[in-house]
Amino acid sequence: MKSIAFYNNKGGVAKTTSVINLGYELAHESKVLIIDTDGQANCSRFFTDKPKAGLDKALTNVEVTPEKALCKTRYENIDIITATAALNRATVRFEKLSDEEQEEIARNIISFGSEYDYVLLDMPPALSQMTEKLVSACDVVFIPIELGTFSIQGIPTVTSIVSRCGAKFGGCFVTKFDRKNSADEQLLKQLKEILGNKTLNSKIPFSRVIKNSISGGLTASEYMGWTAPAKSYAALAEEIKERV
Repeated sequence: MKSIAFYNNKGGVAKTTSVINLGYELAHESKVLIIDTDGQANCSRFFTDKPKAGLDKALTNVEVTPEKALCKTRYENIDIITATAALNRATVRFEKLSDEEQEEIARNIISFGSEYDYVLLDMPPALSQMTEKLVSACDVVFIPIELGTFSIQGIPTVTSIVSRCGAKFGGCFVTKFDRKNSADEQLLKQLKEILGNKTLNSKIPFSRVIKNSISGGLTASEYMGWTAPAKSYAALAEEIKERV
């Protein structure tokens, strides 16, 4: 089992969209568990009409497992531990626990997926003790980024968070990439100068295909699998498999 966290302290970088599509691509040949740790629960609502509560209790009580929040999906090889709004309140309670309890809980959440080949964590953008402990319990962390001057400038901060958590930094991949925009090409060059080979080769393009697919409750491959945007997630999944 490989546990992979997708994290960025900035919202709007297509983190959840990436988890959805990557989960689908990985599930062609592997068994995948997705853990939605974001109280917005967007990932949960994509995969099931009725997200179950229970992850909040598992994150605040070392004796509780996340099994209550486990849902089957319409995909044979994908299950999900769902988030609900209750997760937003759990953060405060988590911070009142001892450091040892926090670490044990985080390990228990991740190890619940031991029967799966991949465990993908959709992380909230907010940095909290809960976020840090979950990141530290994962095998590897990937950072999705939408190119922009401020985003590039903020990358050292995000990577330092990953380092502080003692987690392996798998790399950074670009989302919403506009190949017709010379500014994006220049910003991508700057990102590579900062991160070197930690910048993944696969880029997710800015595309109506991806936006419309999510709106329709489909992955990009299900919606228009023959298009370049859909194929970009398949390529990204292969690159991530190589790095983990």
